[in-house]
Order: sequence, then C-alpha cells, then structure tokens
Amino acid sequence: MGPLLLVGFAESLSAPEVVFSLLNAGYRLRMFARKGRTSRLARTVGAEIVEITAPETDIAAAQQDLVAACKGVDGIFALDDVSLRLCADIAGQTPDIRHIHATGDSAEVALNKETQLRVARAAGLSVPDGLILHTPADLPQSHPVPAIVKPMHAVETVQGRITKGDVHYLMTREDVQNLREADALPGPLIVQPLIHGVGEGVFGHATPTGVVQWSGHRRLRMMNPHGSGSSACEVLEPDPVLRGKIEQLMRDLAWRGPFMIELLRDAQGTAWFMELNGRVWGSMALARRNGLDYPAWAAASAWEPDFQPQRGPQRRQSVRHLGREILHLLFLVKGPKTAFHRANWPRLSQSLLGVFRPGKAAGFYNYDPAHRFFFLADAWDTVASALKRRR
Repeated sequence: MGPLLLVGFAESLSAPEVVFSLLNAGYRLRMFARKGRTSRLARTVGAEIVEITAPETDIAAAQQDLVAACKGVDGIFALDDVSLRLCADIAGQTPDIRHIHATGDSAEVALNKETQLRVARAAGLSVPDGLILHTPADLPQSHPVPAIVKPMHAVETVQGRITKGDVHYLMTREDVQNLREADALPGPLIVQPLIHGVGEGVFGHATPTGVVQWSGHRRLRMMNPHGSGSSACEVLEPDPVLRGKIEQLMRDLAWRGPFMIELLRDAQGTAWFMELNGRVWGSMALARRNGLDYPAWAAASAWEPDFQPQRGPQRRQSVRHLGREILHLLFLVKGPKTAFHRANWPRLSQSLLGVFRPGKAAGFYNYDPAHRFFFLADAWDTVASALKRRR
C-alpha cells in the first residue's frame, strides 16, 4: 500500500484532478474540508473526510484541527492559497510528515504577488508597471485608467481570521476617487494597467538540475469574460525564449516541484507576466490528458528529491469544464459591465459553437475512467453553487 496523504481543501477547484492523479499513482488519501461543507469528491472515491474549522472564522482553531488531522499520515498536500497558508503555518508542528507543496521561503513567494513581480522582472519577463498601495492616499488622483487593483498577498490574516481580498477595477476618475476616500485598505494592494489580451499558462516541474516536462495552454474561454479562470483551454507549446526566462525565474527562486506561470498576451504579441501559481492549478486537466501528471510527480518528489518524471501519452488538444462553460454562456447573455470589456466581449454565437461543437480531440475537466459520471455531478454542483451565491 502506498503512503497515506492528507489532501485539501476538498472543495478546491483543483481537487478532483489531483485526487484522481494521486489515486492512480497508488497513494491512499484522507481529505480535509471546512466544517459543514460536504464533499462529493471524497464520497465518490471513498476517501476519509476530516472537517476542520474554517480559517475564515478562526485561523488558530483551523491550525489546531489540521495538526490533529495529520495524525497517522505520511504527507500533506495543500491545493489552494488558503490551505497553503495553513500548511506553511503548521510546518513546525508536523516535522515528521512530508509537505507536498511549496514550503518555507517558496511558500511565502507563492502567496506574495509583489515579490513575484519583482523577481519575474529581474529574470527578463515582461511585467506591467505597478503601484503599491499601503494607504488610500498612496493612489495619485491622476492615476491612469483603466486599471486593475489586486491584493498584494493571496491571503491575509486579519484579527485571527484568514481573508482573501477582492479584485477591483478603476474604470473612471470616480473609481479612483472612491478608492482614495476609502477609510482603510484590507491590506497592501497592487495597481496595474488593465490590458486586453488572451490568457496563457506555462507549466513545468522544477528539479535540482533544471525544469523538465514543460507544457502550456491558451485560454479558449473564460468562465466570466470580465476576468476569471478558464472554462476551456487548448494546448500551447511554450516558445524557447519564454521558457529560458521562466527557467531563470525558477532558478532565482530555488523552486522545486510543479509550477504555473500565468501570462496575458496582448495584440502586439507581448506575453505579460501576471503571477506565479505556486500550488496546483485549476486547469490541471489539460496537462494530465497529455501525460503530464504533475500532482503525482510532486508527491514522488517529496520522497525522492532527484525524481525525474516521465511523460505519458498525449491524448487531448483541449479540455473544458462543463459547469464553467454553462456559466460562461450565462455571463455572455447578461452582457458586459464596462466599455473596456465591451470592446472584446465574446460573441454568443461563437461561444455556443465552441461549447456544443468542441471537436474530436476535446475532453472534460474532472473526468476519470474509474468515476465516469463524476464530472457531470461536479458540473451540476458548480452551476448550482454559482447561482445560489448570486441570489
């Protein structure tokens, strides 16, 4: 029997693909979820589920619960920013288990966008100019619009609770003034120009001797065209020049294991660095359908630092998340909120063709032959959850 891994949060976007990867590689799983949150995934694969206090309510209690959940396991695998923050915080209390995610300084980099932007620029990547806001008054009244305002930290700890800041758009002078007049900021913010472009991702597995098993994708459709993760993406081979700069970035960070570099390619062909996803990413399905089993490789590397992954067969040119595709169409019907988004708003007719005539080489997120109908139930849950939040 393989090692027992504690994996979570069970409700993370990447959880199904990670769980299927680990199970297929022979690992045994225990999963953790927030109290009161059911997990169709855990029930489907027959994994033990452990509920912990939601860190958004009480981070100290969540840490205590997570340490208790680690009893008897061989390794722990954080799947999103919140769980990565928790796992980094309890690392000193769990010295006898393997952490299958970014740890130490790497975990801090994975959660700090300002550090990512600085190191990416030093590695030669194109990085949009940014302004750091610590107080509302740091934003000049004459700041150019349109602009996007992002939290500097992926998560913040405020009054004993984990919070995730929202993304805001500065589309008018009034938006700038409203931000300047805010009583306080939820944490340091980064303000960058808003760029029209197509999302791309570059992935790899960093080893002590360099990055191996490169791959990439291009976004076909966003769930929400105003800005969100993909609902469909296709294979894109990263160009050698871009790969060289990213490899330099990984060396500068002394990174180990899988990574995703998120880029936005504008109409002039410039690939702008957006962020480093220092944990497993939501669009893992496309990589896995093409023989790049990054989650299982990450686990193997935790026991064998010199592990060299071997690519499997390539099977799909594109993948799509059924639930997110449905939401994409609903967003299109609702229409754009601003003139900036209206300029590049997808045509409903084209999206309908893309959704209902995907092509022979297309596949689905969260599909596994051993659990053939899970992706349908997951799509239902995705749409139902989104509609419930908007009531």
